[in-house]
Amino acid sequence: MSRPSFTVLTLPILPAPRRFYQSLRRAVRPAVKPGVPVPEPSPYPGHFALVRSVVEGLRSIRADFNFNPRGFGDLARVVYAPANEALRQALELKRRGVVDYVVAGPVNALFADESGGILLSPEIDLVIVPSEWTVDFYEGFPELVAKSRVCPCGVDAEAWKPAGRAKERSAVVYWKSGDERFCEAAEGIVRQCGLEPLRVTSRHGEHGIFKPSDYREALDRSVAGVFLSTFETQGIALAEAWSMDVPTVVWDPQGDAEWRGRTFKAGSSAPFLTPATGAAFRTVDDLATVLRATLGGLTEFQPRQWVLQHMTDAVCAKALYDLIRREAGAAGKTADRKSAGGGPSAS
Repeated sequence: MSRPSFTVLTLPILPAPRRFYQSLRRAVRPAVKPGVPVPEPSPYPGHFALVRSVVEGLRSIRADFNFNPRGFGDLARVVYAPANEALRQALELKRRGVVDYVVAGPVNALFADESGGILLSPEIDLVIVPSEWTVDFYEGFPELVAKSRVCPCGVDAEAWKPAGRAKERSAVVYWKSGDERFCEAAEGIVRQCGLEPLRVTSRHGEHGIFKPSDYREALDRSVAGVFLSTFETQGIALAEAWSMDVPTVVWDPQGDAEWRGRTFKAGSSAPFLTPATGAAFRTVDDLATVLRATLGGLTEFQPRQWVLQHMTDAVCAKALYDLIRREAGAAGKTADRKSAGGGPSAS
């Protein structure tokens, strides 16, 4: 059986003895610890939202790939590793000649020198970034910039789909940045505009603060959303709101932001915001004007239609699949020319 075009790897492949030991341990656990449930492994190890979108999107388009193969014999020559432990293994396998082409990003590191400078590894051939402005994080590293290509991940448009219930006079307030007084000020303006704010609390780099089902229900009740975040590399929560057909009013200060103790100039809080999906405001004083204008023109927005055309799992996975195959194919042709002694410009 031939190997697939590429492998999505988020868990390192274990040697056969280690796999056997783990299987044996799982088998005897019920006898050793009766009544204690065995923890269920995540179906999408790594950054859950990204990995889920990539894997399910590739499956939906019937792409020629595999996901976290158990043995080295099933590993493709092209490996996409958006999780650091798996990426380190892929880099070592490339050094040994087992792998030909390694793809990283967009969640291995934000800054070029973060996570031990893993993105600066010369064995990496291609780096996926979620939006144009995030390449700014690689300033001073031209080789890394040259390897970077924009390819956002998608959302499950069937899971994030309006239930058909009647809308209430409510608006989701998605609070990710700023102190609570800032959030309360925004909520006060929402009330002035005749809506009841439904707060959803999040934080940069933290997951599991709120339940997706609660967020989905709040969106289903709301006529609009107000998003408070100093920066977004893509804005998956925004895309989920748009998929629920909820236009968003987004705080986009494009000022100083912070990530793990480091400050930087933010390029955007909504890289994929369009006139079809919502509007932006810079200061809280602008919010009332922008929100009232949004509410006055709700029929002009088509956020779900935009997602269906541009940001479903399938749409984004196809873009990723085509990108990796194209770039890896071009690299392979260049390597063939070099090995033939013709140099990169030989015909």
